[in-house]
Amino acid sequence: MKRVYDLANLTLCLLIGVLVYRAYPRLPERLPLHFNMAGQPDRWSGRGGLVVLFLMPLVLTAVFYLMAYLVPRLGAGARTVNIPHKEEFLRLPAEKRAVFWALFREFFAGFAAATNLIFYIFIRGTIDVALGAKSLLPFKAGLPAFVLLGLLMAFYLWRLMTLPGKLIRGEL
Repeated sequence: MKRVYDLANLTLCLLIGVLVYRAYPRLPERLPLHFNMAGQPDRWSGRGGLVVLFLMPLVLTAVFYLMAYLVPRLGAGARTVNIPHKEEFLRLPAEKRAVFWALFREFFAGFAAATNLIFYIFIRGTIDVALGAKSLLPFKAGLPAFVLLGLLMAFYLWRLMTLPGKLIRGEL
């Protein structure tokens, strides 16, 4: 599943880049970058604000992948890892702990993908409002992405909390 998330992250980051690149020359000098709960713009910026908005998902994705890479390496000691059944988990053979860390990396890749989907939807909506194609940011369009993010979080956090105990008991 991690490969699917990796592909989704790459695709979404590229789509966001293409979207911003193609829209940038057509954008007005002043464009909305923040919206109230009714979908009305309430903060404005120059075109450079859209570039910053484009960079946010890239930076967040890099941070998520960096965390997924570093935490298992830094989490080898009892003082730096905070998981259920910590002492027993750290006594497991490396190949059993690797099962947990693989799920951990999958969680962060999925979290990044859902976050990138949200960014894509709202950057596209921001561009539509700036170009006059829509008068309000359609929050309903982002609702499925937020539901997906919530479901992914619940599923993976449940798995990450229960997996160490299963590995210790030998259920996996």
